[in-house]
Amino acid sequence: MDNEVPSLLKRIRQSDESAFVILAKTYEGVIESAVKSFAPSFDIVKGNENEFCGLDDLRQYAMIALYRAANTYNEEDKGKKVSFGLYAKICINNALISALRKYRTEKKRRDAARTLARSEKTVSDPLGNVIDSEGRGEMLRQIANILSAYEKEVFEYYIIGKSAHEIAERLGTDEKSVSNAVYRIKVKIKGLLKN
Repeated sequence: MDNEVPSLLKRIRQSDESAFVILAKTYEGVIESAVKSFAPSFDIVKGNENEFCGLDDLRQYAMIALYRAANTYNEEDKGKKVSFGLYAKICINNALISALRKYRTEKKRRDAARTLARSEKTVSDPLGNVIDSEGRGEMLRQIANILSAYEKEVFEYYIIGKSAHEIAERLGTDEKSVSNAVYRIKVKIKGLLKN
């Protein structure tokens, strides 16, 4: 088969697709070996794919690298004789290393975005977090006991995310009154949490 490689490379450079199919079949073992060795680095275990790529994606990266190798291989480059098989293997490994770098960068970016989203949720809804962690029912009963009737109405709308303007419209009052009630509610709840 090694004798056929130079003629296959020539045909590939002349855009003969069937020649690349034969070359890919010839180097299928090299591709599968590279994919198998890189899969764990991509967190692909026992065929389980991740959100970035799967085994078929790795095979595609390897096939593209093989095609590039076929088009760029020069046996007489700088007087050194390097077999096409070694050159192709190096190109495939380099392509998978490059894809791995992109995967790790993207994974770090996504993990950071998820962490930020979780921390923003925690920061933006501290009351909800306290209520979730302390037992929703008991906490709501204690809050209801310390609020006036008007504050309870405001609180019910406030905890579902309504703005002061929306609450004022629903209760038929002005925004300033609602803002003051929200402030009093927060002060009372802080006092409750300190006890």
